[in-house]
Amino acid sequence: MKETGFTEVALRTAAKVFAAAGLLALLFWLGWVMIDVEHMNSGFTLP
Repeated sequence: MKETGFTEVALRTAAKVFAAAGLLALLFWLGWVMIDVEHMNSGFTLP
């Protein structure tokens, strides 16, 4: 087992996890904004 290989795998796994989490957060926020625009009771609500 090489340390560099393990580190590379760990970094790639972490990058995938962070990318997936960021994408989900972006989609959730966009959906929230779309719902807010549909209702238009308080305008835009930014986090």
